[in-house]
Amino acid sequence: MDSGILNVAKPTGFSSFGVVRSLGRLPGIVKIGHGGTLDPAADGVLPVLVNAATRLADFVHGWPKTYVASAAFGYTSDTYDREGTITPSANPGQVTAAGIEAQLAGFTGTIAQVPPMFSALKQGGEALYRKARRGENVPRAPRAVEVHRIQLLDYDPDTGTARLEIVCGQGTYIRSLVHDLGERLGTGAYLGGLRRTAYGPLQWDDAHTPAELLEAEGDWARWLLPMELPLKDWPGLRLNRDDAEAVAHGRTVMAPEGGSGRYRLVDEAGRLLGWGVAEAGRVQPKAVFAP
Repeated sequence: MDSGILNVAKPTGFSSFGVVRSLGRLPGIVKIGHGGTLDPAADGVLPVLVNAATRLADFVHGWPKTYVASAAFGYTSDTYDREGTITPSANPGQVTAAGIEAQLAGFTGTIAQVPPMFSALKQGGEALYRKARRGENVPRAPRAVEVHRIQLLDYDPDTGTARLEIVCGQGTYIRSLVHDLGERLGTGAYLGGLRRTAYGPLQWDDAHTPAELLEAEGDWARWLLPMELPLKDWPGLRLNRDDAEAVAHGRTVMAPEGGSGRYRLVDEAGRLLGWGVAEAGRVQPKAVFAP
């Protein structure tokens, strides 16, 4: 059974779940999931985890993401993007490239971000977007998110639109970031378009469309990336046959002298068997993958 990660180019108009569901029909796929939701209105890199790789989802979620976002100034949207009700709010002519750049430093590092009402986050057991569709606007607690870098790529003063490149961590809403930038500039803004150009080591230029994968039928696995990709920077612990057998049954093995933290567990041929945590001289397997 083939396992690994597919670098999928999610098209606009499709949900991440819809893409995963369609690819789940490919021959040889028993388990499938994705590593990070993209809104239907956005396109870009969608990591799709196949078979045993679905057990590495938490580590894929931790990869940094790179987006190119289009921000339209002088208007607001109740959804913070072009899918909502657009309302004029100010003259976009007062926005300048220098003014945008002066505000961007305030959006880098660890920032407090209020999630949009139109989001899948739950409050009281119900998704916020369901409340929003009933006309409710409930208080949302700000969340700490990490923005590694944000820069202005270009600005068109005639249309009041800018392109921003953002590198950020898990849980960052680009819609909220654009909305908040518009508020700081005093004009309002909404997200006019969004593409995720990179997700960790996965790049948009190398991604394959769902149509391309489905057309390949039984040959789709040639595009699988190694499932150990999320663990590649971890130290590896090579196991002999007896230790590999012990790990396969969830038993501990000796840790390297002075070893601590997480390890990739590989067999004598270098194949990934699982991962574990070293403590008190032993490595406890945390996930074991079938050979």
